[in-house]
Amino acid sequence: MINLFQTNPDDIQYIFDILGQDVLVNNHSVRAVITNTPINQTSTAIDYDDKKISTLQPIKCGDLVHYCDEDWLIISEINGQRYGKYKGIMRVCDYPIKFNFEGIVKEFPAIVDGRVFDVEIGQFMTLPASKIVVTMQENQETLQIGVGQRFIKMGRAWAVEAIDRTEKGLLRLWCKEDQFNTALDDIKNEIADAKKWVYALNITNTETSIQQGYTLQLNVSVTLNGNVVTDKTVIYSSSDPNIATVDEKGLVMAVNTGFVTITAALAQKLDVQDTITLTVEAVQQDNFALTIVGDPNMRVTQTKTWNAVLTNSGRQVSMQPATWSIANPEGGTTDLVTIISQTNESCTLKANRTGYFKLICTLNDGSLTTEKQIVVKGLI
Repeated sequence: MINLFQTNPDDIQYIFDILGQDVLVNNHSVRAVITNTPINQTSTAIDYDDKKISTLQPIKCGDLVHYCDEDWLIISEINGQRYGKYKGIMRVCDYPIKFNFEGIVKEFPAIVDGRVFDVEIGQFMTLPASKIVVTMQENQETLQIGVGQRFIKMGRAWAVEAIDRTEKGLLRLWCKEDQFNTALDDIKNEIADAKKWVYALNITNTETSIQQGYTLQLNVSVTLNGNVVTDKTVIYSSSDPNIATVDEKGLVMAVNTGFVTITAALAQKLDVQDTITLTVEAVQQDNFALTIVGDPNMRVTQTKTWNAVLTNSGRQVSMQPATWSIANPEGGTTDLVTIISQTNESCTLKANRTGYFKLICTLNDGSLTTEKQIVVKGLI
């Protein structure tokens, strides 16, 4: 049996395929049919260029629609799906408005009106010249707007006087004209209190080079009006990822030799940034050498100390565990001197009688051994 009151989904899909167009609803692509609203005495189309939007996907009051290179705000209630589609009324956002949140500037599409609809008389009432109503989408960012917050639009400064959240999805700001603060306001770029909050970001590392294959953790300090803040997101970038990469936590990985600039910037205020230029050097091959430092002679009954120095490619490094010993010039045992004390770094000897002997220092891992020939002289 055919149900004459049931809509054929295939017919609706065909209409949308032929007559519809792709628009963005809250930044998501949606197929929609856009039509003009009828002009009659009961329609707001007399006062606004409102349009009807129909979609197969759910839409709701407060959704932002990007259509014909403009932002539109759905201002009507959507009472579910009817005849297989969702329908609503949308109005163009005639002004983008910038709000300053402690130095982080965010811009919102908005409808600005000098009139308000009076439900009692069913007509629009003109507001005083010093007041406007701003309508925008209600979302996590716009909900941060508070009473008293200022913005600049139409060549004037405004302050939020009251906030109306009674219509789900929409945020209405009742605003009154305010005085410009020339010391703080950026009138040209329409940013109120632009100079009230000043951010700075500094990379505190002092390194200028890093070896290929090694990593370097960047240390970043963010301040607001001179005070350190820790709740801001920092993003990192490399001028040449073939030379060095940097991850989201600021860990630099040296890939190839060369020069690279690493940039750290405040995520919500990219002009607040700092850079560090690094030279990625080839990995140096280890070239360890062990040397005994001290006099080449001592006298009978005298006590003296010799030191061991460990170097790598000519630069002194920390001494490793080592053992000292003595031998005659041929390598055999000797009682010419006696070892009084020894550490990794030094050995103290006491001379018993005259002659020649070798003082030997050997790293405990067996990698290096060095010796020094010393002569014991008489007292005279």
